[in-house]
Amino acid sequence: MLGKIASIMAQITAKLEVVVRFVSIILLAVLIGAVFFQVARRTVIGKSFVELEEFSIVLAAWVASFTISYTVRKKTHVMIEVFSSKLPPLGRRVLDIVVNLIILVALVWITIDGWSFTLRKMLVPLTVLPIKSGWWYMSFPIGMAFACIFLLDNVLQAIITPLNNLSAETPQP
Repeated sequence: MLGKIASIMAQITAKLEVVVRFVSIILLAVLIGAVFFQVARRTVIGKSFVELEEFSIVLAAWVASFTISYTVRKKTHVMIEVFSSKLPPLGRRVLDIVVNLIILVALVWITIDGWSFTLRKMLVPLTVLPIKSGWWYMSFPIGMAFACIFLLDNVLQAIITPLNNLSAETPQP
């Protein structure tokens, strides 16, 4: 049963990973283009678009949030191996699962709290752009929700893999 759930979760997160990576690349390309245009315009004319500067700040928040979730998916987020490298393989796996579960609980809390903060900020306009500041803050709970999904899959796969290996080694009568 748990193996079936982990298999379905792996398929869903694989597709979600493609979407997150694609959106991250597009957002980053637009951000780089906007900043390049601002620098070029400021260099040539000596003036910049204030709207484009604020847009770049909002876009940077979206890029950061999506990048965070992608690093969680690829398991390239920060890990301190000073202690875990001294543990036996089973101890490392258990520690990895426990740490990821603690991070998952924190991310769920941050996502929920970030969403309520975003809803409050939907009443406040941005300084220059004609949109509400909630659209800026919305990047964080959305990115963290993706990170939660990816982290849950990482934990499920970490639990299932040894169970599958154990059942493969056990002789069947």
